[in-house]
Amino acid sequence: MVEKLIFGLGKTGFSCASYFERSGVAYSVVDDNPKPQQLSALRKLNPAVRFSTVDETLVMSADEIVVSPGVPLSLPLLQQAKASGIAITGDVAMFSQLAQAPIAAITGSNGKSTVTALLGYLAAAQQSGVKVGGNLGTPCLDLLSDDASLYVLEVSSYQLELATSLPAAVSVVLNLSPDHEDRYDSNTDYYATKMNVYHSCKVALVNRDVNVPALNTRNVISFGGGGPERDIDFGVKDEFIVRGDERLIALSELPIDGWHNMLNCMAALALGESLNLDMKRMVSDLSGFVGLQHRCERVGSVDGVQIYNDSKATNVASTLAAINSFGEVTKNIVLILGGEGKNADFSLLREVAEKYVSHVVIFGKDQRAIGQDLAGACPITMSSSLDEALELALNHAQSGNVLLFSPACASFDMFENYSVRGDAFKSLVMELIDD
Repeated sequence: MVEKLIFGLGKTGFSCASYFERSGVAYSVVDDNPKPQQLSALRKLNPAVRFSTVDETLVMSADEIVVSPGVPLSLPLLQQAKASGIAITGDVAMFSQLAQAPIAAITGSNGKSTVTALLGYLAAAQQSGVKVGGNLGTPCLDLLSDDASLYVLEVSSYQLELATSLPAAVSVVLNLSPDHEDRYDSNTDYYATKMNVYHSCKVALVNRDVNVPALNTRNVISFGGGGPERDIDFGVKDEFIVRGDERLIALSELPIDGWHNMLNCMAALALGESLNLDMKRMVSDLSGFVGLQHRCERVGSVDGVQIYNDSKATNVASTLAAINSFGEVTKNIVLILGGEGKNADFSLLREVAEKYVSHVVIFGKDQRAIGQDLAGACPITMSSSLDEALELALNHAQSGNVLLFSPACASFDMFENYSVRGDAFKSLVMELIDD
């Protein structure tokens, strides 16, 4: 009988294989792709390990199935395995039982990568042994270390489907907006899955604009755009981020722009305080944070057009936030959208498009559906590829405009992930930039 079966050989699946190798645990791997990208790495890791396409006999003979985040638990074969009593787990659920250092668990529809990176940056300035990863960057099982003092983890809804009792020192759901409508039966199901991050945490950081159900902990701290009601809560007063009545930092001094990034900075400070980081030091160190690649990242200018790479915008809400952060001048943005739409409602972009966007160029698998949702909001041009989309967008832009690549879609129709997509976009721009 197979002891462990890894279902899905992506980045996370390979991380699980590496962990089993280090631990001396027998395992096999299945994937619906006969030649997944990580297969050669798996062969180097263990030439003898059994790999196959999804095989019912192999799956049903497993003692435990470790499901990669990209594999829906609704698959009939996984449902059959579960009904037969086979244990099903994921990498974050495994990690939660193995980690010996405190965990900060960060999720939300948008901003979780920025807050994860920012909290990791602030914590590393005050202590050694800070490990940052999870859904962002390094898979969590690769972070395991006897020298770890803190794990700062971005966790996705897919991971939280199985990590339902994550014993975090502090957890946060930053925000909620429709996403992954191709995976969940409803937004309610998606939102409820995000709330799993709170189930076993010691301190819950909650956004006052998010409807959070009753929590099992009394240690609740809130943050949000208005003034806080308690001394321990965070908010905004008189153009300052505040804790209670105490001014922490002026909004004008924040290192990353936009209201959404103000909330991200506020959340990072609140999380850090829950982890006993020194607040004055965090505020001082905050100015050195330069933001993330592929998140409203300035690439350069072409003929006076400022070009930004926001490839990490894989849902509508993220693109909405990006447009609002640049939308200071009416009709100043030329926008590139497109990819795998995940059944999202792109009409949610209509209002900001009507106000701030002079032209939209759409490419990728679901361009027709996106175009239908935005019809009449602003001029639209369809494109067959990313390089053509950039060329067309520049043709419609004028000096002083912002060209914003913020796809609002997953990348998998054309690219391995949003990072590869963003790098491809930046390479195309770099051939053209004049500064």
